[in-house]
Amino acid sequence: MDNKTSHTNLDSIRKQIQRTQIVLIVITTILLFSGALIFSINANNKSLNENLQNTSELINHLYILIKDYDQAHLTSYMDHILNDLPDIDAISIIDNQNRRIYHSNHELINTTYDGTLPDFSKHTKGFYTVNDDGPSGPQRRTYTILYDDNGNYLGFIIAIRLRSSIKTSTIRTILLFLVITIVAIFIEILICASYFQKIKRQFYEFTEDLEGTKFLVDSMRANNHDFTNKLHVILGLVQIGEYQQAINYIHNISIIQKETVSAVMNSVDNSAFAALLIGKIARASECNVRFYLMDGFSFKSSDINVPSEALVTITGNLIDNAIDSMNFYNSNDNTPKELHFGVFTKPGRLELSVQDNGCGISDENKERVFENGFSTKGTGRGVGLYHTKNLIESLNGEIFFESEPGKGTCFTVIIRK
Repeated sequence: MDNKTSHTNLDSIRKQIQRTQIVLIVITTILLFSGALIFSINANNKSLNENLQNTSELINHLYILIKDYDQAHLTSYMDHILNDLPDIDAISIIDNQNRRIYHSNHELINTTYDGTLPDFSKHTKGFYTVNDDGPSGPQRRTYTILYDDNGNYLGFIIAIRLRSSIKTSTIRTILLFLVITIVAIFIEILICASYFQKIKRQFYEFTEDLEGTKFLVDSMRANNHDFTNKLHVILGLVQIGEYQQAINYIHNISIIQKETVSAVMNSVDNSAFAALLIGKIARASECNVRFYLMDGFSFKSSDINVPSEALVTITGNLIDNAIDSMNFYNSNDNTPKELHFGVFTKPGRLELSVQDNGCGISDENKERVFENGFSTKGTGRGVGLYHTKNLIESLNGEIFFESEPGKGTCFTVIIRK
């Protein structure tokens, strides 16, 4: 067999393998797309229910505090709360006489509720979520029972997400995944084309060597596996970047200010650390805490080598403690709850600061803050700061705080390498 014939046969084999490779890439991408889409939609539905339930629970607690407000102040307060919950389309509070004492549609306030009366006898948790119809049309709603401090029945709350809004969100999810899939296929084909140019040259080098050709086919199969792995990474990274909304805090992520998320992504080059901060911003929004990034906020991995797991643990514990402090502190002047977070690096040094305007730490408790098991929030707690301090010290760092009862606390972490 002359070289020309060999090259022709090998070209035919190469093209057949290339076509097969492309088909495999497309099929794999579509399968991954379908699986991820199903998972995302299911996660959306689950998160929607959790969002409705969490919102109802929040309104339940808030209403106990504001139930004695006059109608105008109660309506204004609830409107403000609703404005901060874009994933909730409507809220209705019905008293024990089936009168709407609040509704996001003000025309319905003080009217008689004539919809489905919730049956809490079958739902011992005091809430449940169902599909129903209301004045705004088909909707997903959560009913939550209302009691006063003495256990007396006050009525119930309805947190509502319209089916039209759910449909719109689902369509956006499908379109986004479709775009991701097309981009992923395009990238994989480009990578594939680049590899095949190299493979083509290898084919010609093994024209007279059948074993060489077999090796090349095996190599291409390995490349296909590599392509598939890269595709998983691409889709996974996109999902992490774009679907904190859909996976962890779908019911509240739209509350997050886009500028803040953008600042995190642009200022933090550690993906795990950035993902944690975005998640904590979402949780803060859910808890009605305003999350601010301090001026000069920046983290560069090249400045200091701190394990991602350590960053996540330290930062997560301090932010959670700050949010808990503000949640446990009932301010009588309706001062907005604020959390200021900063991380700053320079070669060989990291400084991290978490400041809140929560309840603060009393003088008698300041010396016990880092004790194992010490907590003012009940038994079974008090290990977070203890382990956080030990972790920081193991990294050649230190942690200290300043606190004023009734005004808040600021924790500072410094790590040197």
